[in-house]
Amino acid sequence: FTNSISITEPIENENGSLTKHILHHSRTKCWKKMINFVWSITNFWNICNFMDTLISSNVKEESYKIEMCINRETNKLYFFIRNIVIRNTNLKEQISIYRYNIYIQGTEGAVLCTDWKRFYFNTDPLYEVCLQTLRLNETKYLPNNTLSVHFSFESYENIVHVNMYENVIDELEADDFVFDESDSIVTFLVEGERFHVNKSLACAISPVFNEMLKKHNAEGEVDNEIEINDIAFDIFQIIIHYIKKKGIMKLEFGAPNDNINKFLLALLAGAQRFDINGLKVKCEKHLIEFITKENAITYLDIAISNNALYLANYIKRFIKLHLDDFRFTTKFLEKIQISPKILYDIHEQELSEENAFYIKYKGD
Repeated sequence: FTNSISITEPIENENGSLTKHILHHSRTKCWKKMINFVWSITNFWNICNFMDTLISSNVKEESYKIEMCINRETNKLYFFIRNIVIRNTNLKEQISIYRYNIYIQGTEGAVLCTDWKRFYFNTDPLYEVCLQTLRLNETKYLPNNTLSVHFSFESYENIVHVNMYENVIDELEADDFVFDESDSIVTFLVEGERFHVNKSLACAISPVFNEMLKKHNAEGEVDNEIEINDIAFDIFQIIIHYIKKKGIMKLEFGAPNDNINKFLLALLAGAQRFDINGLKVKCEKHLIEFITKENAITYLDIAISNNALYLANYIKRFIKLHLDDFRFTTKFLEKIQISPKILYDIHEQELSEENAFYIKYKGD
């Protein structure tokens, strides 16, 4: 069983309001055990003539017995499950059955079989059979006057919730930077459009812009215009807006869709291109919501190529959480063959585990 929750909440610090994005995935793992119990009642018809109730021996290693009851009015045979009373107390042991099925072993194999049924209350009969049916088929259903009833009980041995959390907090890029409003302006030319931005601020937020401007000045360029040819206009527009806002900018979208996904991937690549970590984290925060078991390996490649640590760590935890589903997929096997260290990184990811509180039936 899996469950996913995404929460966005504001937090306050000395720099004002930030946004914390919390992603939580949980997978529940169940360990089950199967108990098979055969109750062979010899001299069945003799017992039916003189007794209305019969109790089986203890079901081995379990906390219950089987009770057979005959209802003379309905002419039916009923089987119930009964708790064992704990020695020297009036308390009853708990019943941990999840589901069960039952059949009668006849001369030709299993007969009067039930489907798998959920166990709810021991006041309800597990199984019922008409005595007339047994009489009409006596030679097949009761060889040697012996009724053999086979019970299969499936119960939980342990239930564990495996959880993964990813907390992404928006960063402020220019926390400690005081720039001069009168400082010189640099102009970037992208796809024929000009963007004007404070040079000191651009250098403070982007090491790439800083190196670019140093090189531009070293080459003795007179004007402050730099042409950039390897980025789209709409992506660069967001980058410049982010710089002008000194990193205090929210990316707000509607419901996730393919267009938003493509835009975020392009913006992530742009933020990586100019080494703007805060903007990259904002992209990762939103891209995380697009991760599925089908595309996780593809997004892991994207995260690694863009040095997107939040996104990469999230995907590695996600893969570890669902490793049973990934381990035999072609993409996963190809990935770890090319990059064996990825498998080590995945196993080193931390997931929290907690034992589930499983309510067992205590009886009346």
